[in-house]
Amino acid sequence: MNMTVKTRYEFGRHETFSLREGWLDKGLAHAIAANGFKADVETADALGLGKNMAKSLQFWIEATGLAARGQGEEGRSTGLTVSDFGRLVASTDQHFEYAISTWFVHMILARRTGTVWNWFFNDFRSGVFDRETCVEGLLRHVRDHAVNQTTITVLQREVACILGTYASLPASEAQDPEDFTISPLRTLGLLVKHTDTGRFEKTAPLDAVPVEAFLACVQWNVSDADTETLPLSDLISRRGSPARLFNIDGDTINELAHAAAEEYGDRGVRLSLLGSTRTITMPRMAASEWYSLHFKRIGAR
Repeated sequence: MNMTVKTRYEFGRHETFSLREGWLDKGLAHAIAANGFKADVETADALGLGKNMAKSLQFWIEATGLAARGQGEEGRSTGLTVSDFGRLVASTDQHFEYAISTWFVHMILARRTGTVWNWFFNDFRSGVFDRETCVEGLLRHVRDHAVNQTTITVLQREVACILGTYASLPASEAQDPEDFTISPLRTLGLLVKHTDTGRFEKTAPLDAVPVEAFLACVQWNVSDADTETLPLSDLISRRGSPARLFNIDGDTINELAHAAAEEYGDRGVRLSLLGSTRTITMPRMAASEWYSLHFKRIGAR
């Protein structure tokens, strides 16, 4: 009999604050200057934030892969320090001016197991929904998959945080220039809030996904599967696939795969036809290397 493997979920570490514009570069710069990040009074004062906001920022730079917790003796945390990816961003795009940086932090966030982010992009399949439906979906998922259960109030806060982080207004509606809670992840265009109905809609991004973001996502997928080659159909159906994380369909997957093979065939990205199955083969490299290759391709750094 198959048993569902349950995961320990993290709730509330964002302190109910959605990610805000300017937070990642501010937090990353502080972590580099201070040789780590600790959400204490001194850090809050240095960054001009309240203590709870500083705790939230500490979560966000960890959850987006810019910092990581080391482990000392007996598995104890040694604190939050800048990750290799964080140093790469700091040396390449420290102010997050390029879309590739936002795509990468989105992918890392959506791949974080035991979180509302992972559930929302991988398991919540409703294309158009209201807040209540989203909360109910998360509640069912947590009941079935979480080791640690929690209250409906906590789950409502989790949903409020992800909607606040990703949901933008339709292009036809003016943005409020005085809204300082705007999140950089809204610029990806993955979620739209329709103010007339109060409903939300998952949407394909308005701007093309950078081919290197696509390749990084594929790289993580082949690594997860412990292989070098995957059917293109897996890039639609797998958890963590480009189709799920980018809200794109099979035609767009095909277009990106062909563009990737054309641009990076010399690095080992190949498309093949095995019988009636189209496959993509990836070189053995870290997903973060595609981040650097993006800047090399566009000649920005």
